[in-house]
Amino acid sequence: GICQGLKLKLGLIWCSLCVSRLVPIPTSASCKMPKENRFEVEYAKSNMSTCRVCMAKIPKEALRIGHFQVEPPLLENDRTAQEAAGAGEEKEEKDASNEDKRMDAISNATRWHHFECFPRMKGQKWMDKNLPSKPSSMGGFAKIKKADQKKLEKMWTAMLSDKTPATSSSSGALKRPAAAGETASKKAKKDTLAELTSPQGVLSDKDYKKVQKNESELSSMNAAQLRNELDLNKQVLSGKKEELVQRVAEGRALGALPRCPRCEKGRIHWSRIGGWHSCPGYYDKDLGATKRCYFRSKDVKRGKWKRSGKSKSK
Repeated sequence: GICQGLKLKLGLIWCSLCVSRLVPIPTSASCKMPKENRFEVEYAKSNMSTCRVCMAKIPKEALRIGHFQVEPPLLENDRTAQEAAGAGEEKEEKDASNEDKRMDAISNATRWHHFECFPRMKGQKWMDKNLPSKPSSMGGFAKIKKADQKKLEKMWTAMLSDKTPATSSSSGALKRPAAAGETASKKAKKDTLAELTSPQGVLSDKDYKKVQKNESELSSMNAAQLRNELDLNKQVLSGKKEELVQRVAEGRALGALPRCPRCEKGRIHWSRIGGWHSCPGYYDKDLGATKRCYFRSKDVKRGKWKRSGKSKSK
């Protein structure tokens, strides 16, 4: 029969009458479901939002993609577990502190990205696991222009990995798709993303051609070589290879960005989409934490660019 000695202790359901024979069963409190990822797309309502990838401002009316998380709906077995755990009692103080409310708001807030920066928001595995199969399921998709809908669909296809099922041989063993076919598909997707995420932005026609030429030449370099040249010029070192290539290409064409003039320690980020320079801050060794900086400007004087292994500079 059902034991009548069930009690809640330290987040576990256990039996006070026959505890030696029962294995503790976690309640919903200790088996909390992960938050659901949601996405939306729209035209920026102002120029106040910041891209969470490049940390530059998103211009008003620019196409932007948002990501936020929500709590999953409560399942019936969760409710049952809560009742068994004494959900009728006051589980929390009704009046949450202002700090708790503030942190909840931050956790659930939409994090915006330039359309061009969105593919670099997370790694490939995360994208494959959390992105909807089609962008049409995103909030706001039906409200954007048809041309932008097609552009978004094109980018979505290029972002998600191919999921070609393995075929069976005559012996019944599974066969992997041809490596050459996979390589061709990956290259085509890479080229598509490069086309969609490397816009001219505020660059002049002359500078844009220089940057494109540099990107083509730099594509054969590995990440370590690219970071070495960035470090030589005291530039931002983080990011995927595509970001490093773009950063070095822009540096060779336009010059090296200086240290942040506000905090004097942070490394400046620049986005050609809106032309904004920004500083997210720097790591303070004495404090053992990152000190935030809110520097934003379109007017920053660049210096000479040094090429690794060469004396030639801009």
